[in-house]
Amino acid sequence: MDFKPLITLLALVNPIAIVPFFIHYTQGFSSAQRQRTILVASCSVFAVIAVCAIIGLEVLDFFNISLASFQVGGGMLLLTSALAMLNAQPAEAKATPSEVDNAHSKTSIAVVPLTIPLLTGPATMSTVVIYADQAKTFFSTPRWWATAW
Repeated sequence: MDFKPLITLLALVNPIAIVPFFIHYTQGFSSAQRQRTILVASCSVFAVIAVCAIIGLEVLDFFNISLASFQVGGGMLLLTSALAMLNAQPAEAKATPSEVDNAHSKTSIAVVPLTIPLLTGPATMSTVVIYADQAKTFFSTPRWWATAW
């Protein structure tokens, strides 16, 4: 069994790096509100990754983008994300004071900014689409419904 996709996604999602953001954004939340925020963010991350894996190739095909050119773009995103990690900077989002104030005024910050872009940013989404092409499963094969009939 190949664990490379799982390890790559774990490195890109990097849930440990989100802990300071989570603590900051949930100041003043009760324990129950924090648990709900964690549950909603986790489900949202799964949903975003699943949607990218299932329909990502179809979207590329719709816009007539080859997988090779998408891999180059995804590689550039991974490179910039890795360089930001080496510089101890958040990989894909930087919170401004106005964003922090807006997050405090909202009832839930689980989807934005925690899920998108902090946990599942462009690098994660492009990596999932590339690995979906490499997987030989029923759902990730382009135009699977056309060959099934």
